[in-house]
Amino acid sequence: MLGVSCKVGIRAGVREFLSRDPRFASAAQISSAYDGIYTRRSQVWEDQGRTLQFISYFSELAASCSTGRLLEIGCGEGYLLAQLRAAEKVAVDISAEALSKAGPRTGADCSVALAERLPFATESFDIVVSVGVMEHFLDDLRASAEICRVLKPSGWYLALIHVKQSYGQKVGQKLREYIYPSFRPLALVRWLSSKVYRPVYQPIQHGYTPTSARACLAAGGFDVTRTISTATEAAAPLAGPHVVIYVARKRDPHASPA
Repeated sequence: MLGVSCKVGIRAGVREFLSRDPRFASAAQISSAYDGIYTRRSQVWEDQGRTLQFISYFSELAASCSTGRLLEIGCGEGYLLAQLRAAEKVAVDISAEALSKAGPRTGADCSVALAERLPFATESFDIVVSVGVMEHFLDDLRASAEICRVLKPSGWYLALIHVKQSYGQKVGQKLREYIYPSFRPLALVRWLSSKVYRPVYQPIQHGYTPTSARACLAAGGFDVTRTISTATEAAAPLAGPHVVIYVARKRDPHASPA
């Protein structure tokens, strides 16, 4: 569903569907910023928990819900998408540079698009996944509703978010990652280097709590069936207590919100 206000073009060899809606005017600037990140760096999000162990875990979690037609929103370079099992893979990201890497890596049908304006037919996917993307949506309520729209009845949405942390919580997390109980000097040096050499600055739009993120999904038309964090499932290979995965299902329109 492209709509009349959608700009269609080709950039970096990738189809581009960016909305002309003035509410999303900042999307072009954000897209350019991420193009710069993906041009300068590779494996951009590895130091934010996208480890091989996490990718394997999340892939199995998604497969336990559905291996049908899949859409990943914010796929980046496609490292997770390459491991996801699906009858057909489709992906969108705001960065054409990221998608120019993801397409060959995954064999997915990739395009630049906003979650708030998905260029897909209603009820065309069995499962949608997003990892560390929901907090970047310009209009998170609209994006959740759009994701719900493109899902088939009872389709699944797996959304990983990073909830707000205080400064003290952020410091404590890094101490646990690199200092205690296991000192990891090489990993610490790599992390510190990433903050000095070609640092990544992300335009976060929403600071969620676990409750407010769940409320956003509910408002979009989803029932959360499972919440995964280090507090609920200690063995889950997540980067820290600030990482939460919501396993949600498209609500029956005749049912009341959970």
